[in-house]
Amino acid sequence: MEKRNHAAADAEAEAAESIDLFEYLILRIKEVGVQSIHGVPGDFNLTALDYISKCGLRWIGNCNELNAGYAADGYARVNGISALMTIMGVGELSALNALAGSYAEYIPVIHIVCMPSRRAQADRLCLHHTFGDGDFGVFQKLSAAVSCMTAVLDCPHRAAGLIDEAVRTCWVRRRPVCLFVPADMIRGSVFSGGRLERGLDLRGPGNDAEVQRRVVETIMGELRRARSPVVLVGGYAVRHHLQDEVLGLVKALAVPVLVSASGRGIVDESHPLYSGLYVGNCSEPQVLGLMQSTDLVVSIGNIQSDLGTAGFSGQVSSNDMVDLQMNRICVRGELYPNINVKPLLQTLIARVESSYLSPRCSWDTEVSVVSSSRHPKTSQHCWFKRLLKPEPIQHDWLWPMMGSWLRDDDVILAEAGTASFGIWKTQFRAGTIFIAQYLWASIGFTVGACQGASLAVQDSVNSHRRTILFVGDGSLQVACQELSTILRYGLAPIIFVICNNGYTIERLIHGPENEYNDIQPWKYRRLPAVFGAQSAQYRSHQVHTKRQLQRLLNRKSFSDCSRLQV
Repeated sequence: MEKRNHAAADAEAEAAESIDLFEYLILRIKEVGVQSIHGVPGDFNLTALDYISKCGLRWIGNCNELNAGYAADGYARVNGISALMTIMGVGELSALNALAGSYAEYIPVIHIVCMPSRRAQADRLCLHHTFGDGDFGVFQKLSAAVSCMTAVLDCPHRAAGLIDEAVRTCWVRRRPVCLFVPADMIRGSVFSGGRLERGLDLRGPGNDAEVQRRVVETIMGELRRARSPVVLVGGYAVRHHLQDEVLGLVKALAVPVLVSASGRGIVDESHPLYSGLYVGNCSEPQVLGLMQSTDLVVSIGNIQSDLGTAGFSGQVSSNDMVDLQMNRICVRGELYPNINVKPLLQTLIARVESSYLSPRCSWDTEVSVVSSSRHPKTSQHCWFKRLLKPEPIQHDWLWPMMGSWLRDDDVILAEAGTASFGIWKTQFRAGTIFIAQYLWASIGFTVGACQGASLAVQDSVNSHRRTILFVGDGSLQVACQELSTILRYGLAPIIFVICNNGYTIERLIHGPENEYNDIQPWKYRRLPAVFGAQSAQYRSHQVHTKRQLQRLLNRKSFSDCSRLQV
């Protein structure tokens, strides 16, 4: 009798701590700061969607899963993390290109894939959205290739722990994770065991104290020996994970600071130590001079991709560099793997502050010269010069001029192509968030990302921020449906469509006159109306000359973010 009473008590306790699986999942996603979830509804996830509003989050229905993935990426770049929901197969695979970009560029996205029920999978039924062979796990292998963790939530006793592990892994490793949820598990009870009350531990792994001490002392030795060091800041896994540590090290070292193309906005460009943008031979002469005379580059979160180094013209030898990445350190070619850079940077900052030499006087003149030149002339070495044409509005005029119109805290997106290269000549203001893909470089990415970034701004306490997109006409045509989503949810970005009459970068690479680089000309001003916008929801403008553009930029109604501007 006593054993039966204990068993009954245990059952009651477990029931009291049980919760629907999807409610638990949404609450964990909410805990890490996600307020809106992107995706496309489908038969396997319809019951799951009911939990989103129930838990106080917002569902954002995109026009397709690829754009939803782009939007989730943009949301995460502003918010710090995001969530995306698709269904198995057709939806999951459509989103993979976007998720591959998030994986390549260290963007944390929680991807939820809803599947047929466990019984349907066990019986190997010939269901839609499959190959008809009864294999329901075939697509998981593809998703695993662009995720740092995958898990199938098919066991009530393990589901809560797997959800916690996945959300934590996504946050700490700054890359997508993928959770597969069978349809019958969405409403299934899972044993939470008081996990929700305890909250998630989002701290990264600690380092072996002796190993960390040895690496820090090795770096300190290089800093003491260096006569003219510089810091080079990239954007990979830095903005929301390491920005405080990066700025702390910059302050402690007090040496010239350069940013790579991906790292713009992390360091205030008005800071006295900010010394410019380093993009290989496209850099300004003063920046090239700094890099040619330095004897040590402290590189943080930078990846030396071809697009970010002007065709590898700006690669820095590992023998001349202290390279600090998320989970590895390389000091002049000597690799230290499996080291969490965040606590290492914190220790390094303390060591620099307590024992580092005073700022090197030999740099003072050069720093002041570089930082006082806000709009220098275009480098004669830059292959971007090939874009210039004798048009009323030219690239070499447009991009430096735009810097005077930008504001503090703007969120700026530049599409791969003329925009992402031209914007190298634009000065950013303090607090800027810059979004571009210099590694994955999927055309059309920024259109979906603009929707996600605008939404993240709307969800934040900084809802005054402007979201500004520069996109070419060819790229806009890839993902233009997201104008519909922008209008549907009352977002108000400012979108500059650069009408190049085709794929300009491809023309420069090959086939300048060939028709495969042409596109169908659209009436871009009419697109909002085509997507159902009322006249009060948007304004569209067509600009041909410098004077027309300057008059437009001077209008308060254009820049006040009260409605979509195209």
